[in-house]
Amino acid sequence: MAGPLATANREIREAERLDEQRHLARLAEPRRLTDRLLNQLEELNLDDVGEVPDSYEPTLADLRAHLVGLGGVGSRLIERLQPGMSTAELIETVFSIQEIISPPKLPPGAVPFDDGEPT
Repeated sequence: MAGPLATANREIREAERLDEQRHLARLAEPRRLTDRLLNQLEELNLDDVGEVPDSYEPTLADLRAHLVGLGGVGSRLIERLQPGMSTAELIETVFSIQEIISPPKLPPGAVPFDDGEPT
């Protein structure tokens, strides 16, 4: 039988674990939304649709809501997530957002590629 201190510690660890899961989910959702949006925009681009239709507003609004307050993503970038702009420009904007919310990472121990001359 665990004492009150052990029970309290277990509850604290569980609360911390749940908090970490919520934090990770909050970070994962914008990436999922941007991936899905990029797929849709690429389809528009392949179909030679030059301007993002108004029907994309709900998707863009959802993404904007998930980005507000997310570190590094400025309000000017979020404001660019609007229908009516060129498809190519919106694709570039979404790519810029992805670079901020989940920058590319090298595996542990990897050396960054340097195209300079060897020394």
